Amino acid sequence: MDAPFRQYLGCERFPENLTEPEVAHFFSLSEDDRRTVRRRRRPLNRLGVALQVGFLRLTGAPLNSVEMISPQVLAHLGAELGIAPPRLASIRALYRRHRTLFEHQDAAKQALGLRDLTEHGERALNGFLRREAGDKFLVDELEQAARAWLRDHHYVQLPTRRLRSSASGARRHYDGGLLAGAVAAVGIEQTKVWPLELSETMPNGKTRLEWLRDSPASRKTKGLADHIAKIDFLKKLGADRLHLGLAAGMLNAQARSMLYRKPATLKRMRGERKTIEIACFLRLQLLRLTDGGLGMIDYRIADLWRQARTRAEAAVEDELRRHQALVLQLASLVDDENTSASVARDQMRTMLAPFLPASAHGPSTKVGRVRRELATAGRGASELLGAASSISLDLPSTHPLSQALTTLDRVAGSEMGRLPEGTANPFGRTWAFLIDQPDREAAFGGYRAATLMLLKRSLRNGQASVDHSLEHRAPEDRLIPKAQWQKERARFVRNLAVSAKPEANIRWIKDELTTALKAIDAAVSRGDIRIENDRLVVPKLKAAPEDERLKAIRRELFAGVGKIQLPDLLIAIDAATRFSWALLGRSPASEHELIILYAALIALGSDLTAADMARMTLNIEADAVGEMMRRIEANGRLPAANRLVLDHFRTLPVTRLWGGGIQASADMMSLDATRHLWTARHDPRRRTPAVGTYTHVLDQWVILHDQAVVLNRRQAGAAIEGALRHEAVDLHRVAVDTHGHTHFGMALANLVGFDLAPRLAGMNKRKLYLPRGLDVPASLRPIVSETVSTSAITRGWDPLLRIAASTKSGWCSATYVLDRFGSAARGDEAFQAGDAFGRLLLTRFLGAYLGDPAFRGMNDALLSQGESVHTLQRAIYSGPIGARHGRTPEQMAAISSGLTLLTNVIMTWNATRIGEVRARMPDTFPDHHIMHIAPNAHEHINTKGVITIDVSPHRDRLLGGKPPAAGIRSVT
Repeated sequence: MDAPFRQYLGCERFPENLTEPEVAHFFSLSEDDRRTVRRRRRPLNRLGVALQVGFLRLTGAPLNSVEMISPQVLAHLGAELGIAPPRLASIRALYRRHRTLFEHQDAAKQALGLRDLTEHGERALNGFLRREAGDKFLVDELEQAARAWLRDHHYVQLPTRRLRSSASGARRHYDGGLLAGAVAAVGIEQTKVWPLELSETMPNGKTRLEWLRDSPASRKTKGLADHIAKIDFLKKLGADRLHLGLAAGMLNAQARSMLYRKPATLKRMRGERKTIEIACFLRLQLLRLTDGGLGMIDYRIADLWRQARTRAEAAVEDELRRHQALVLQLASLVDDENTSASVARDQMRTMLAPFLPASAHGPSTKVGRVRRELATAGRGASELLGAASSISLDLPSTHPLSQALTTLDRVAGSEMGRLPEGTANPFGRTWAFLIDQPDREAAFGGYRAATLMLLKRSLRNGQASVDHSLEHRAPEDRLIPKAQWQKERARFVRNLAVSAKPEANIRWIKDELTTALKAIDAAVSRGDIRIENDRLVVPKLKAAPEDERLKAIRRELFAGVGKIQLPDLLIAIDAATRFSWALLGRSPASEHELIILYAALIALGSDLTAADMARMTLNIEADAVGEMMRRIEANGRLPAANRLVLDHFRTLPVTRLWGGGIQASADMMSLDATRHLWTARHDPRRRTPAVGTYTHVLDQWVILHDQAVVLNRRQAGAAIEGALRHEAVDLHRVAVDTHGHTHFGMALANLVGFDLAPRLAGMNKRKLYLPRGLDVPASLRPIVSETVSTSAITRGWDPLLRIAASTKSGWCSATYVLDRFGSAARGDEAFQAGDAFGRLLLTRFLGAYLGDPAFRGMNDALLSQGESVHTLQRAIYSGPIGARHGRTPEQMAAISSGLTLLTNVIMTWNATRIGEVRARMPDTFPDHHIMHIAPNAHEHINTKGVITIDVSPHRDRLLGGKPPAAGIRSVT
């Protein structure tokens, strides 16, 4: 079933406000349907059967409702059957005899091939729900999964109450097993102590629960020590023994309530739910704090390296000044004719003496100088290594880092602070000049600095792992287990986009490369690109001349679109999509609750605070808005609300003019933040502390997916992850910039089913990577590098397929894979295979990018489109993120998704109004002009100032026909 129509599955009454395309889609009769209908002689009976067929196709359930049938549906069916339908009708009016109703329902089931759920089918459904309960936390999600299962197995949908009872039973069964596992891991007595321990008040006035939930106060020594203390406390409570077998998403869902629970409520909690929530919370916090601690260590090591580099650069400048002074002194001595040769030599020896030891002290390279300076970072380096040891890293006994840490512990225990003579160097030749020097105290500093850098590298490539971690578990623990991979390899590979045999893929890519080389050679011959001084020259594409009338047409179009307040816009789109129902998890209780919800959504997705919204909106309080913001963060339903808006946007006819819906661009946008925010990093372009939101923008302009990211990290993992995890469309290509591209990332994207299309910086330095043996045109020889080893692809193909299958099936994220299999993983067979295959895929892509200017223009335009959407997002979120917001992953996810929802709502409203204006005046606004007018305009939308939220025009749709709540009046 198409995504926009999933919302109707299982409905027991006619959906309100069915659109014309929906009526036509579900209530138009096929030839088989007509044969079923024609078996009835009377017109009303034919109408009844056709109505049952259409409703069953729409909802999967028979029509029993006594409410009035939509006149629009009756008119459509009348036209289909060639009869005059009644203007108003209900099931009660159509069916005077219940037996006739049941006969028509049976006929509709037979026509659509549906059957009632049998006893055997119910057992299968319950088994399915129990399995799904391990991946889906909410009963609503289990109910939706059950409806999808019934549809896929050609069963009639069950009544909501019965289906919800089955889903709740599956949830209780799974939670019972989870409780038994937690009690078995730590003991019943320990579980009884948890609420008391978490409720304990610390000297600073906070409870242990609040302390555990706090983000790090700083990245310095005090903050790291506090972080390690939290990890130790959680281990004391047994969190490291709570191997619950839950995926990260499910663990987060089970613990979500504890992330927002007030400490005073801990003692009032009762039953199994309390133990499960606390167990999952302790485990989740241990995993997060371990990742955060290792992240702080990684950040501090990088900071020590930056400080050492600064000192080394300052030392180089000082040395240059001293050398310049030495030259002047020597020149003056040479010109002094009164000084004898022997005296001059003595003075020269004195002048040169300070410079002579430097040549024997080590290499004069920049990196060597930085390493020498890093060796002097005594206290800071010791603190970081001690913190890493307290986290309990898992290392093979033969790993160089394990040997180095053992050596450092032995030296530190002797209190000598000197590296013993003859100590082995496990770090390689690059550190030998520091470790083998005669000064053994300085050698100890060099050994410690080398250990720090090896620790950083080992954390990056996964050789150093931690069992109680999310992002730093051993790669083997994150991938499909080897035994399962060997058993089900064929099934996993079928889900990928490539052959299981490396030879077949090598033959395919060689054929593609031959085509690519011919296309690039033809482009050189045409003069589209040039090769000068053995470098590639790619001229900028000339901008297409803009139609003189387009600007005037755009102004006229948006004059017809009209000005609007942001709340009115939200209400209009909510009436069409009911995204507020998704955010609340139910229908709104009153108009006042809706008003608070809209205010909280605006505050989440913009730079406004709860207090700002209370000042700008009549009759609401800041506390109520703040509480609603916390509820939205806690329930995690923003992506579901975004999905409703996205599905509605794609049903609008005008969107087909903007794109085919199979391509997207992926890019990061930085949001200014206070420097006190833990996840903030320095944005080199904007030169301010910032956090990032990474968005995938469909070629039809709407945002498909968003995720909060940390700045200054490669974005290829985020680009692949976002394209994989959304369910709205099947993407064929994702355009990225240089930050979203790596060779391994190109390979991983291709294996999971789509292509990365990078716009690369420094094209004049790019090479066409090829294997040996291909026929290379003479014109391209200067820019060809035949360095790709097909034997490396063959050797590492199976582990590479295992990584790709693990990523696609959700065992691990693409972000994790790209972090672990980056440059730090050199030497790993899977990395070598992915890197080699990715280089060939990049050359294949360059064949289209360089050989076809139209394709190049389309790809660049796709990226520009994403940047244009970022312009709208900056207009919505123009201020910095404050110190009290964005501290936890949930808060950052809510900020990112809230901004995405507001952006999509604005573009949906623009697209709706553009379609309406175009429908009224098609000659004035022809398609070839509309396709160049984007829906991301915002000048006509007032997002600030005094806000009036009036839901009364759409009250029935938004509240589901509920009467006004007593004592609540509309805010006007």
